[in-house]
Amino acid sequence: MMDMVWVPDVYFRNEKKGRFHDVTVPNKYMHLYQHGEVHYSMRLSLTLSCRMLLQKYPLDTQKCPMLIQSYTYTTDNVMFSWQQNTLPITHDAELALNTELPQFSIVENTTDQCNGTMDVETPKFACIKAYFTLKRDIGYYIIQVYVPSILIVALSWVSFWLDLEAIPARVSLGVLTVLTLNTHGSHIQSQLPKVSYIKAIDVWIVSSLIFVFAALLEFAYVNVLTRRGDKEIMSTQIFRIPIEGKITSQANGKPPRQVTIGGPSRSRMRARRVDKISRILFPSSFLVFNMAYWVFYTQY
Repeated sequence: MMDMVWVPDVYFRNEKKGRFHDVTVPNKYMHLYQHGEVHYSMRLSLTLSCRMLLQKYPLDTQKCPMLIQSYTYTTDNVMFSWQQNTLPITHDAELALNTELPQFSIVENTTDQCNGTMDVETPKFACIKAYFTLKRDIGYYIIQVYVPSILIVALSWVSFWLDLEAIPARVSLGVLTVLTLNTHGSHIQSQLPKVSYIKAIDVWIVSSLIFVFAALLEFAYVNVLTRRGDKEIMSTQIFRIPIEGKITSQANGKPPRQVTIGGPSRSRMRARRVDKISRILFPSSFLVFNMAYWVFYTQY
């Protein structure tokens, strides 16, 4: 009897893949009421396309449509409408469990009409649509992206507390953090969608790499100042004069010899000062960047 009842030729405009459920029997249902209303239902599984804007990825919220349209009947023959006071997805606990997505949370869904044409020369086809607002769950990215990169950047600051003479340790630490963060960023990028514009995660990775590379450049500058200070100390001559009796302005009829006393060179003092400034400047700058990053991508 179900095959003898007329049904509209409905299709999903943004469908990529779909299938009927027929285990153990075709999952279709029809009920005929006494006043002539027919309730017809079937079970489908669909994969729908959604144009995502990933500028704020992974802090993004997407709005994906589901477009239901008649293939041949126009609005003169058939009218589609959503049942009043119903939504495509309810917030019932059991249903919400069945519609849970691994990376998104459905925060809102709305319905509307979309009566229009596929071509400007054809009549208007009956159409309805539903919008699903999906908010990406950030927990995975906090653990896999943000926390590791923050720790790597913080590790690069250890170089500022090492002694000026600990050149092998400072070089190893700087190069290791740069290579580690670069490898980490490459692994993250390999799992991301390939788009031509800049994403929020790109800004984070590049900025973190800049902070780590700047710490390595700071060491190079401090090392140059240290070597320059060593040359200044080597060129300084220290004279020792025995002090006996009374010191006069003349000694044996000769003017007193000029004495230069060695001490910390100006360049080494400047190198230590650069390290002290970097201990405060780098963490403060990274903190300011974090505040600007999270405020911008979560509030705007």
